[in-house]
Amino acid sequence: MENREVYFIILAFFAEVIGTLSGVSSSTIFVPIGVLLESLQLTLALTACLHVLGNSIRLMLYWRDINWPLTLKFGGPSVLLAGLGAIYSDHLSKSTFAIILGCFLISLSLIFLLQKNSKIFKGRFIPYLGGGLSGFLTGILGSGGAVRSLALTGFELTPFAFTATSTLIDLGGDIFRLKVYIDKGYLQKENYFYIPLLMIVAVVANWWARKWLEKIPREKFKKIVLSFVLITGLISLSSGLIQIRK
Repeated sequence: MENREVYFIILAFFAEVIGTLSGVSSSTIFVPIGVLLESLQLTLALTACLHVLGNSIRLMLYWRDINWPLTLKFGGPSVLLAGLGAIYSDHLSKSTFAIILGCFLISLSLIFLLQKNSKIFKGRFIPYLGGGLSGFLTGILGSGGAVRSLALTGFELTPFAFTATSTLIDLGGDIFRLKVYIDKGYLQKENYFYIPLLMIVAVVANWWARKWLEKIPREKFKKIVLSFVLITGLISLSSGLIQIRK
């Protein structure tokens, strides 16, 4: 493999570990940096592959902790709108994508970091709105898990229940959007070598993350991760603006 491809796999590993530990989707970190190494279309397709593989592993690890009522409320809108977002994902140029994603990451990370009360996002329709919006953003931008995590903070969930519920909600939309990406030709045969490597990443990263999840205070680690997400958003926004000026 070339250096670019090695860096891509290393990025996938750390994104998966951080995403599992913090409750913020791995794509939040994987997508904005991944597009610097591969094309936007391939990055979106491989992000979906990593999500399907990683979420499948997490479901096996945390199956007993799933909150089924919340999963059903979030899951329906998330799956449908993830497919819709994926259909329109090729309408964005790389610079526009970088700017929108940068603004999205900056806004969401600041909301997470500055919120005083973890239950401020609550209400009867929050699961449907949170699920639908996160699904659409995941499909069109490849990164919408932060919205889902934000909405889930309004409910009384243990760390394991939070991870398990978020994972199952995410999985349906990921399968749907991956199919759309493949139908659009985002993943070509010459890139299939990434799939077994991403499978290894998913297994090792989730095994390692589970060990740490039992030791690290979730909120403390989350603030560190969100600070990194904020920096990533600033980088993505800057790169998009630079591309437009060129």
